[in-house]
Amino acid sequence: MRKALLIILMGAVVGMQAGCDLLDPSNVTNPDLTEEAILGTPRPLDFWVNGAERQLAVAMNQYVVVAEIGSDNYVNTQTFFNQFFDDLSISLEDDDVDDILFTFSDLRESAVFGRTTVVEADEEATDDQIAEMYFFEGIASLYMGEVFHLVPLDPSGATVASETHLNRAIDALEQAISLTSDGDKQVSYRLALARTHHRLGNKSEAVNQAQQALSADPDYVRFVGYDAVNAPTNTMQNALFDRGGFDDLQPLPRLDFLDPKYYAVTGTQDSDIPFIKAEEAHLILIEAALSDGDLPGAQNQMKALLDLVATRPVATFDDNVEDRTERNPGTRPNTTAFMVRASASDPFIGGLVLDRKADLVTVPTVSGTSVTSAIVDAISGVDEAVEVLYLLRQEIFMAEGRRFIDLGIKIPVSDDEVLSNENIAEGSPETQPIIPAFLPTGTEIDAITVDFTTFEATILHNLNRTLSQNRTASEVVPFF
Repeated sequence: MRKALLIILMGAVVGMQAGCDLLDPSNVTNPDLTEEAILGTPRPLDFWVNGAERQLAVAMNQYVVVAEIGSDNYVNTQTFFNQFFDDLSISLEDDDVDDILFTFSDLRESAVFGRTTVVEADEEATDDQIAEMYFFEGIASLYMGEVFHLVPLDPSGATVASETHLNRAIDALEQAISLTSDGDKQVSYRLALARTHHRLGNKSEAVNQAQQALSADPDYVRFVGYDAVNAPTNTMQNALFDRGGFDDLQPLPRLDFLDPKYYAVTGTQDSDIPFIKAEEAHLILIEAALSDGDLPGAQNQMKALLDLVATRPVATFDDNVEDRTERNPGTRPNTTAFMVRASASDPFIGGLVLDRKADLVTVPTVSGTSVTSAIVDAISGVDEAVEVLYLLRQEIFMAEGRRFIDLGIKIPVSDDEVLSNENIAEGSPETQPIIPAFLPTGTEIDAITVDFTTFEATILHNLNRTLSQNRTASEVVPFF
């Protein structure tokens, strides 16, 4: 398996003020890190690429934990992390909303500055480096389009719809593909491009890019890298593992076997986050086949996906300090004796809950799933197939911030943006979140019942079935 690991170096990313409209790469507060000093160093684009990689890690730190809390993947049992997203109380005044907007805007503006100003100052700049700048611009635009429904496209600008940001991502990613001669990076860019087209509902182009990526490298994965010594460290790892007995984030019981995806590899090494991987292509091809009414084709593609997932690495480590019920004893399943069902109308399934006190745990670190070939073979129609597809998406993208997007939730612009951007009025649509009406309200999104006599756990809402039942809604399942 070839990996394009984003190694975090101390890049020269300039300081930027808060607020999307205030992003200005020349606005530096460190007198020893002026624009002239950076551009005057030998090969400044080398530093700028490293800095963009670091900024991506920072942006993902701000986004992933909040997005996982806002989905049904995790419930937050403490106050150390965001409490409001947990019951979908999403407000423009939330600091996390501002941080998400700022860090992805920072990444995009830094990438644009790199491919324009920094390139001009570097006589040895290569097309591959410029391609990476376009890639980071594209990734930032992709997340802006996936996460926000109305947000400025440029500093001080009026807000535009998410589709505009996604189309900007397409433009940047296509430029990246046209420039690079690096085969691994080409696959990375194509998978990101396929994901963007999928989100827009552009089925034929998403399928085209997905197929090209799989043909070039059928087990590709690219990581956002973290550095336990020099920073940034992995915030999601902190939430899932490092804080141990605080039990901050508890997974949906049917996802317990996938947690924690990130752990302290060594005393000086954090886990990295996979954010572009070949599984994306399979999932796109499955959804395309189902939207075409080709159930057998979708089932065959599901089995190909299962074959890939089976090759992904796992890690075995001590998670003994984790206690599913420390904060509220008797509330969460915590041994392998437990059976779990996705709703009161679903069958109980074993093997989904790990016993963290009994021994070491083994957890997938890239992708894992509870779906088997037998489950795929037993699918009887499109309704059930879409439900299985979105269970696959939920499990495979666990702890990567993707479930929040699949549920159709979008967040508002931040209060800082409203105050500093004259194009945004208080109370306007961009200041409100989008939460699909078919999602459960309040704390019901994470609700479970647990019986420690029968060792049975029942999830209140099977949201994969909800997604299937509402697959023609504009917010979700893009190909339908």
